[in-house]
Amino acid sequence: MSTILNDSTPLERYGHNLTELAKLGAFSPLSGQDAVINRLFQVLLRENKCNPVLLGSHEAGRWAALIEVTRRMAIGDAPDPLPDKQVIVLDYEALLAGLPEHIFRPRVVKSYSFDALIHAKPGSEERAFLERLRGQPSLEEKDTPTKRLQLLFTAMHQAAGSFLLLVDHFHRIVGGEWDRYPIDVAPLLKPMLARRQIQLIGACTLEHYRQHIERDAAIQRRCQEICMPEV
Repeated sequence: MSTILNDSTPLERYGHNLTELAKLGAFSPLSGQDAVINRLFQVLLRENKCNPVLLGSHEAGRWAALIEVTRRMAIGDAPDPLPDKQVIVLDYEALLAGLPEHIFRPRVVKSYSFDALIHAKPGSEERAFLERLRGQPSLEEKDTPTKRLQLLFTAMHQAAGSFLLLVDHFHRIVGGEWDRYPIDVAPLLKPMLARRQIQLIGACTLEHYRQHIERDAAIQRRCQEICMPEV
């Protein structure tokens, strides 16, 4: 049974329902990428490492393959239970809309170890100092990109597997383009993927994957990279 969305849900505020568009016939069939599409389906159906990340140098090619996955799921041309799921694509502009200017300040130390942060006592001066070093908004900040994504992830979890989140430029949500997209949900994403509370399809270039995803073993263990053939 499909879950009904409305504008008041985080999924609709910070994403777009591609399944609804596909059911309206908005997308034309894609030919020549059956091997990639079938591999995406196989990964989505696995018990472990069930979050595929599509790697390709051309954004248009990645997007076309992801749209075809969505189209086939929407018309029932995909293995069960995938046709029962709705695909939500993350909208970065909506995620950042209306935020105060100080949210976009640059990180002082981009490579500071997160291990030191998570072992610092909550509420301590050390914890506050390390958060400032990482360029994270303060704990008192009520509306940040990270907290908005947390609301989206929670809504997905509460929907009990009804949704897949499509994240193009996957590296952005783990701090990969902080100057333009001040987002880093890696600490939140890792346990939720490990517990299968959410499921996603990522996409980015191989270079960005190696720089920002591959170096984080906990995220990499939950994701399966799939390389698109270069044409």
